Amino acid sequence: VPGVILADATDQTSMFLKSDGSLWGMGQRGYGQFGNGVTVPSVAAAPIQIGTNIVAFAQGGRHSLFVKSDASLWTAGLNNQGQLGDGTTNDRNTWAQLATGVAAVAAGGSYSLFLKFDGSLCGMGSNSQGELGDGTTTARSNPFQIATGVSRVSAGYWHTLFIKNDGSLWGMG
Repeated sequence: VPGVILADATDQTSMFLKSDGSLWGMGQRGYGQFGNGVTVPSVAAAPIQIGTNIVAFAQGGRHSLFVKSDASLWTAGLNNQGQLGDGTTNDRNTWAQLATGVAAVAAGGSYSLFLKFDGSLCGMGSNSQGELGDGTTTARSNPFQIATGVSRVSAGYWHTLFIKNDGSLWGMG
């Protein structure tokens, strides 16, 4: 596929971002993680377009996030731990806007992270292994601020790493 600038794969889905800002996906989409209304277990064998004007994206276990060129954050898919950040644990098979001013996203198995342009790192979803870094193991269905002064973030299945502006590396989970 020509023009691809970023690609990501999970155990069941693959997504890629093209230089024209279009986001594409293929694979299992039974939880609505492509945001196109499909929730029956079916496989998109050929790439299907998910969105336009996209600058960043992340996939979790069965959920997805993307950031549009206007810095708005959008989420869809499985939400059993509140990983979509909408205050519920209801799955969603269409994209819904969650936040603005977002620079980057990361997703773990059942949790989501977003980094705002002001350096604040926010998270929501599963926290069973302390991956949200709030000192508890309680899931959060609304985004909350984890740290400030953050420049980069990365999510593993049950752990989080982030780099602060001073170059220090922090981890939890």
